[in-house]
Amino acid sequence: MEIRRWAIPAVAVLTATGITLTACGQEAGKQRNAAAGSKVTPGPSEEPADDPAPQATTLEVASVTRIGRVVTDGDGRTLYRFDNDTARPPASTCEDACARKWPPVWAGKDDVEVKGVDKALVGKVRRPDGKWQVTLGGWPLYRFAKDVSPGDAKGQGVGGTWYASAPDGKKAGGGAAPAAAPPPPGGRRWSGWTVLKAKQDPKLGLILTDGKGRTIYRFDKDKAKPPTTTCFGACKALWPPVVFNGWKHLKLEGVDRKLVDFIERKDDGKCQLTVNGWPMYYYAKDAAPGDAKGQGVGGVWFASTPEGKKAAGTSSGDNGGYGGGY
Repeated sequence: MEIRRWAIPAVAVLTATGITLTACGQEAGKQRNAAAGSKVTPGPSEEPADDPAPQATTLEVASVTRIGRVVTDGDGRTLYRFDNDTARPPASTCEDACARKWPPVWAGKDDVEVKGVDKALVGKVRRPDGKWQVTLGGWPLYRFAKDVSPGDAKGQGVGGTWYASAPDGKKAGGGAAPAAAPPPPGGRRWSGWTVLKAKQDPKLGLILTDGKGRTIYRFDKDKAKPPTTTCFGACKALWPPVVFNGWKHLKLEGVDRKLVDFIERKDDGKCQLTVNGWPMYYYAKDAAPGDAKGQGVGGVWFASTPEGKKAAGTSSGDNGGYGGGY
């Protein structure tokens, strides 16, 4: 499961650890044992003498491929919750070896400032070691030590008890572990990948296609700065978005990786490919590889170049696009 950060500042919180997080893994048995411990209800208001020195950070919302919206820290590191903990009352059961593998998100003494997350859901709990840990929806938050890059979420589903936290404190992705990349079957080596190729079209010049040779389009009513799609409903049915399947499942031929990114769609939360900021689409009436019937439809749809620009040819191969410029 991989994501590219598409973060919206959500919560300012205090933390004191620099270890990165999550790993999707086969650590089940050891993790459950390492986390075993008595549940501790938050104690009275006295402050422990050895609280870690807090560092200002941020809780953000990011979109992770195959999981959806998750909470991350200011560095893009995924934050997790543990089923062996409790939310009512908030209590952490992850100590010692468990806490080294799943570093707690430390809380300072100041109130947490919130943007985009319900302030009432953010709190803190005293851990068994006396230190204070950030909670969301009552659930203590953690990082995963095996997450080495922003957007990693390797901890999703580990041991059947560790899950990325959704912005409301619930399990992200419905609590499901990310789907593994499918093995490459014969004749379909790149199945499950986002494949982009630069292809020379006799009429349009150099255009962008997928691994099956299908033409990829951009829409003038969208925006590139910031990347924004305006194609929903009937428009989406006629112009299906090109799905982004994650950075580890991306194959490029003749396309600059720096221009490739994605957005999270508002209607279904899925990740849509962008090139140079422009959301990318197929045209439903293109029936065969090499078709480019969507070129010029409504004066707003154009085949995309590998740089995300409009292809040179402007004549439409199909005048039957959806009304209203679609």
